[in-house]
Amino acid sequence: MSAFIFSHRHRNDFGRGLVRGEPRIGAPYGASATYLPAKVPGTRCTWIMHQIHEIGAVPMARTKKIRFLTILGTLAAAGAMLVSGIAPASAASTVTPSAHTSHDKSINYVNLGDSYSAGFGSGTLAPATIPNCLRGTGPTHVSKIDALKNITLSLDASCAGATTKDIAEIVGAIKPQLATADLVTLTLGANDLDTRGLVMACSTLGSDAACNRALIAGIMAIPAVGASANKTLRALDAATPGKILVLGYPRLFSTTNGNQPLITAKRAKQLNALDDMLNLAIRRATVRTSARFIPVTGAFLRHGLGSVAPWIYFNAVNVTDPFNLHPTPTGYLEGYYPAVKRQLRHLRIIR
Repeated sequence: MSAFIFSHRHRNDFGRGLVRGEPRIGAPYGASATYLPAKVPGTRCTWIMHQIHEIGAVPMARTKKIRFLTILGTLAAAGAMLVSGIAPASAASTVTPSAHTSHDKSINYVNLGDSYSAGFGSGTLAPATIPNCLRGTGPTHVSKIDALKNITLSLDASCAGATTKDIAEIVGAIKPQLATADLVTLTLGANDLDTRGLVMACSTLGSDAACNRALIAGIMAIPAVGASANKTLRALDAATPGKILVLGYPRLFSTTNGNQPLITAKRAKQLNALDDMLNLAIRRATVRTSARFIPVTGAFLRHGLGSVAPWIYFNAVNVTDPFNLHPTPTGYLEGYYPAVKRQLRHLRIIR
């Protein structure tokens, strides 16, 4: 969930800028608003709306599309040469192979997605496979999957900050690798919604008016996020014969301990409800594709911010820390990895 980090304007996750970046309120990308019925949010949408006493105009300004066709062209060219057995001079900086050799493994694994797929929150920041993108260097569910005996991570094309449309462009650039993949994992959708912007607007650093507007904008953006995610997953489904596992997002907050320095219990519940709506939209986005949705809400239930043992990272001293609002190493290893591993066993990919 981190905005693309590129050379001239560094941005961290959820669309908030590290350097000269501006927070963006989730805006639909013009996808059909009829993909999800207006009442999809259901009681959760109604519950949020009833708690908002001051409703302002909903800002729906579109975010400027991130342009990285040159980057993707470089990646695609490198991928094509690797498939043909010809390694370009810059291949080491373009396609990062697994640390394991592949001669004793049978499952070819590709990882895609936003910063939750790129491991933000674990380790330190390092260059990712996609040029000018960053990843976390610590242990995650991806590294654990790669460590399994019969699985090799052949390509990690995750990029912190990627939106659903950005991921679709990456899919188009790595078709040779996807064509030979047996397993693909990804997270997508949170950057379309601008989760970080929502949290900051509704935190104790924000205002009631800003929070209310952000919540309404988020609710209204959900159908378009789901439609865009579905389009991306259909493109991915067409590009790979492999099993596609779409991972959901955890609730960021635990509310059992009442108000916290960062956020009140009331606002935390509203943001958790919006997160549930996002997960529902992503789950429904797998319809008419072979992708399987894997929820992690239950695994993180007692480990949100505000709990005794949080699995979500937040640096209160530096609210612009790019790792903020991402899983800790424990969150990846104890929350995400067991959920993926269960599905791999169900699919008989592992025993």
